[in-house]
Amino acid sequence: MRVRELRKGDIRDAVRILILSFEKVLFNVFKDLELAREVFFEYFEENTDGCYVAEEERIVGFAYVSFKKQKFGSFFRNKLGFINGTRIALLMSYICPKPKRDEVVINFLAVSPLRSSEEICSALLRRIVEDARNANKKKIRCLMPIDSDLLDVFTKFGFEIRKVIDNRFAERNFGSRVWYVMELKL
Repeated sequence: MRVRELRKGDIRDAVRILILSFEKVLFNVFKDLELAREVFFEYFEENTDGCYVAEEERIVGFAYVSFKKQKFGSFFRNKLGFINGTRIALLMSYICPKPKRDEVVINFLAVSPLRSSEEICSALLRRIVEDARNANKKKIRCLMPIDSDLLDVFTKFGFEIRKVIDNRFAERNFGSRVWYVMELKL
């Protein structure tokens, strides 16, 4: 398996895996999965920094990592109008928080549902850790629903639960009430 940076020709397959992996969350955010697919396709056409794909003959995993603050707001407002774009940008900033100076944030790690998630997730995490160390970051953080299939893999990889978020806002907007803030110290 090879992990590399996202290329323009990979975007359709990568977004397909993203939609399949986070169907419930994305439906709650966008209210329309076709709209989500179209918006993410355009977003990643313009924003490939921090995007990684895992491939075995074809794309089987997709990760999006922030080394610095992402500018969701202007993109979503321009694409979806002020009100809906602002709502989606705020929701996205909740599940993709701004990284602090010494950290990296994993916005998402998506694995093809047709493949074994452990090997693909581990390969993507190895690359993310390597790039974070090369950027002199001290930790990697992510937000993960308590019922995530990848929780065991992240834990085996050394991530620890730093905080439990239990609130109705997350349940109403993302479909899961309880989320973990996971962290890996480098």
